[in-house]
Amino acid sequence: GTDVVIGLDGSFSQDCTALVAVTVEETPHVDVVALWESTGDGYRVPVVDVEEEIRQACRRFTVREIVCDPFRWQRSMQALEAENLPVVEFPQSPARMTPATTRMFEAVVNGTLTHSGDGRLARHVGNCVLRIDSRGSRLAKEHQHSQRRIDLAVAAVMAYARAADLAAQPTYDLLNSVW
Repeated sequence: GTDVVIGLDGSFSQDCTALVAVTVEETPHVDVVALWESTGDGYRVPVVDVEEEIRQACRRFTVREIVCDPFRWQRSMQALEAENLPVVEFPQSPARMTPATTRMFEAVVNGTLTHSGDGRLARHVGNCVLRIDSRGSRLAKEHQHSQRRIDLAVAAVMAYARAADLAAQPTYDLLNSVW
């Protein structure tokens, strides 16, 4: 029943697809929901399984948003949205990922973020490099064809950005009629 944002960093083949949950609260908590990693040549991400895992997460948690880059996942996003699930596009453009990366980095450094200690998440975060250019700093692979996966880290950055935004929104107290 916990309020969360689910982050999906999806691929099609020869890579991995990651689902991360970040709680919507003052000190957000990051946890891995699921991870599908390539098993070798000819591997295809089981899209139907990913969609079902998202549905299960929506039954387990109070999912405020499911954030996803629409590239190659537009059909899944439309299908989930048709089921009245709260799908939100989060393109992985520098304009979106730079402030999201900075915001999560600051939360980690300031100790205003917790995580489950999942070894897969730690591995993906450890595989990241920081790309710095005229648009700012953001997560990246060490090189385009690197086999060192970062998908859980990317999903966490996207979900954290939206969870932090939602946590910062004022709420209305119906019992006391105050904001």
